[in-house]
Amino acid sequence: MQRLKTMGCFALATVCFIGCSSIDSMRKKAEEDVSLGIHEEASSLLPAETQHTVEIPHTNVKLTVSLFPALTERDVQSAELYDTAGGKAIFLRFDPHGTIMLEEITTRDRGQYLVIFLNKRPVGTWFVDQRIINGQFLVEGDFTDEEAKKAVEALNKLGEKNNSR
Repeated sequence: MQRLKTMGCFALATVCFIGCSSIDSMRKKAEEDVSLGIHEEASSLLPAETQHTVEIPHTNVKLTVSLFPALTERDVQSAELYDTAGGKAIFLRFDPHGTIMLEEITTRDRGQYLVIFLNKRPVGTWFVDQRIINGQFLVEGDFTDEEAKKAVEALNKLGEKNNSR
């Protein structure tokens, strides 16, 4: 009987420890999380379930884009704040995979739009008028300077983790 009580206490302590550490890790993860998605304007030839329409902030423009991003935060090697006349922008440097993908989509999608999502909301567009071969991309959009700063910090943390693998 005593052994059963001891095992029960040990199990309870283990559950409490795992639960507390899980809460701490979830809290840290929430602070570091950032999502970035660069979506291509969708072709009308694609099935309807692979695309959706988004309204671009501060415009009346609605674009139909692919549900699946061509580039994400996982493709970012580093990020930095960049001053523009309209406030802070985010200057991205992509890793080798992201560089290849950026070159591919800016070659394929000339004359179309890319829609940039930050933390799952559309923040801006870029009209593809040139091929980008250097893996660098400037994100200007509907976000505050503080949001840009937090995104840059989170993207750099993620980039460091990805580069250390």
